[in-house]
Amino acid sequence: MTSAGRRAERRAIVAAAVVLIGLTAIHTWPLVTDLGGLSRNDNADTLLNEWAIAWVAHQAVTDPLRLYDGNVFHPAPNTLTLSEPLIVPGLIGAPLLWLGASPVLTYNALILLGFVLTGLAMYALVLRWTGDPWAGVLAGALLAFNAHTMTRLPHMQAIHAQWLPLAVLALDRLLARARTRDFVLLGTSVLAAALTSGYLVVMVTFALAAAFVARPRAWATRTRVQFLAQLVGVAAVTLALAVIVLWPYLQMSGDDSFRRSLDAVSFYAATPWSYLTTTARLHFDAWSHRIYNTLSTEALFPGIIALGLCGVACAGRGAVTRYTGRPTLIAIAVVGVVLSLGPATPVYTWVYALPPVQGIRVAARFGYLVLFAVAGLAGIGLVQLRRRYPRRARVLSLLLLLLVTIEAFHGPLPFDPYDGVSAIYRPIAADPEPGGVLELPIFSGSGFHANAGYMLSSTTHWRPLVNGYSGRRPEGFDRLAEVVGAFPAEHAVQRLREIGVRYVVVHLRAFRNTRRARYILRNTPERRDVQLVASVGDDRLYVITPAGKP
Repeated sequence: MTSAGRRAERRAIVAAAVVLIGLTAIHTWPLVTDLGGLSRNDNADTLLNEWAIAWVAHQAVTDPLRLYDGNVFHPAPNTLTLSEPLIVPGLIGAPLLWLGASPVLTYNALILLGFVLTGLAMYALVLRWTGDPWAGVLAGALLAFNAHTMTRLPHMQAIHAQWLPLAVLALDRLLARARTRDFVLLGTSVLAAALTSGYLVVMVTFALAAAFVARPRAWATRTRVQFLAQLVGVAAVTLALAVIVLWPYLQMSGDDSFRRSLDAVSFYAATPWSYLTTTARLHFDAWSHRIYNTLSTEALFPGIIALGLCGVACAGRGAVTRYTGRPTLIAIAVVGVVLSLGPATPVYTWVYALPPVQGIRVAARFGYLVLFAVAGLAGIGLVQLRRRYPRRARVLSLLLLLLVTIEAFHGPLPFDPYDGVSAIYRPIAADPEPGGVLELPIFSGSGFHANAGYMLSSTTHWRPLVNGYSGRRPEGFDRLAEVVGAFPAEHAVQRLREIGVRYVVVHLRAFRNTRRARYILRNTPERRDVQLVASVGDDRLYVITPAGKP
């Protein structure tokens, strides 16, 4: 490529990034107006992910060898493995946290960045297939702001899906010309997906398998033994690195609590109605509200414009400029549809034998592969329309981009104000004495998710926290919660001493049973080994003195 061509390519990338940044601001409005003061902390998963990225950044500089020993669910070990790792997003956001940004601000910045990166990765993939920047931008917008993603803002791992198009891009390059840098890109993309989300790496693996099978001529016509040996080598190195870094997750996968039963998977599987469901304003108000929460709780509708462009792409004859990617995208779409239906088809029961698949609960999320394929095919369809109507190509492209934006628009999105963490935790952070923390009320059973707010608060002191929330809970957590929840009873205080808890934070207003709050206020003064050290509003901070000390 000439220097002029490289400059033009860089300008196109910058232009695509600017467009995607603008679209991100539109689709997440009003988040950009106050990154540090708006939140989705009404959702426990948001709080969990805010804690996770903050924990990764904290441990990266304090004790990286104990990364998985999260400070929650004390005294259980390896508690980060109870949820998605989010290691890559955590490391990306680490500089902000190290500079003093709150986990909420960092989380919001990472959400915005995830939309842009996912869109740019899809842009690069479709640009390779079509040579048309407009097609890349449209495909990037469709993937980044699809109906499924826009309902999952509390799940950062769903927003940072850039590793899927990058992995497919790397494989496509390898099938055309096996170069070392593309082998590295492929391995890095798969590994980064694994360090972001278990769901994502499984989807990337199935997408790559479908893409490989869809193009037999590409790898059958070359020196097969050498190419396959190189591919197997990259897979082996990637797997080895993943095993080393994610070893605690692999240990957990042998536990019965890790495996999701097929009955549970069936409950969270997609149905044909899911692919007609969206919560985007235009379609939801017009017709989708009749489907959502009645016939389907999953939003996987790609949009009318996107489906129309897919039809153009599939009906078109011949290649656009280069290999169009149609066989790859169609194969990935088929895999996505079949797996998203869960055990409704025998295919899922076959792949369920693979250990990583056994940890998946929401099979409907495989529908993201369908949305990925639709985005790519829509980009190809746009190219064919631009070539059919060259004089109106730019106007047509702008119009279609505007229409898919209107179709996907969910805003203005609901956010809650965030005023920071209560001052009740300042004495804990300032105390040089070691010891864990219990927050009351502690929640178990159906109210388990209410512990998530305590996890965000723990980022101010990073002491071991008895409370915790995740998709799974450690064995014995409910029993421990029952015992220590009886504070300040003698057996509760004794158990807290045994597990090294020094502080108890009581949130009086959070108790559903006001008699329980009155019991704590009445009985703690009677104990000489429990002292009130701070009071902020309806919050009380107590310190448990070691046995034998007054």
